[in-house]
Amino acid sequence: MIHCQQVSVVYPNGTRALSDVDLHIERGEFAFVTGASGSGKSTLLKLVYRDIAPTEGKVIVDGQDVAKLPPRRVPYLRRKVGVVFQDFRLLPDKPVWENVGFTLDVLGSSRREKYHKVPLALELVGLSSKTEAYPSELSAGEQQRVCIARSLVNMPPVLLADEPTGNLDPAMSWDIVQLLDDIAQRGTTVLVASHDQNIVDRLGKRVIQLVQGVVVRDGKDGGRYDAT
Repeated sequence: MIHCQQVSVVYPNGTRALSDVDLHIERGEFAFVTGASGSGKSTLLKLVYRDIAPTEGKVIVDGQDVAKLPPRRVPYLRRKVGVVFQDFRLLPDKPVWENVGFTLDVLGSSRREKYHKVPLALELVGLSSKTEAYPSELSAGEQQRVCIARSLVNMPPVLLADEPTGNLDPAMSWDIVQLLDDIAQRGTTVLVASHDQNIVDRLGKRVIQLVQGVVVRDGKDGGRYDAT
């Protein structure tokens, strides 16, 4: 589902964010990307949804070389890739239902499709009873669940989460990561950038560790945050 072949990223200011990254992530697989701040975790995720392009190498998502996509085709790629951010990015003046449905509005989906898909997404994240609540009325964990529902409402085959537990307490963090694991078990490819050692160790999934843009460990059979 996601293939990185000899991928390097050098930003315009000369900063080398990734060096010779080779990864293969299967459909329906759950994997953590770990490493210190500045190790390249967010850069790796940005490559997958074509926020940036590799300086060298190839990034292939669902059979497409994303660097070769013309600008007009990038939105079609992003229909296949849901993204969950640490800072929620919810619309404060819209209730939960409209926040989740906003993704479908952007995609130009019909009203009928919206009324079918939004309830399914909210049910999946356990928020069917919160459809009329506003973000300010929700806990941090509930807000993150809304973000996950918004990212999943179009049923993308890939879900990326960039530090999804960064603003949550330990109990809420565990609930969110378990939800992401459940989503992977339903067939979605889930890639989570995280520096939460407790969560990574507890879940025991594949761990891809980055140090200064280099993959120094790839525990494909499951592992701990830092196995050294």
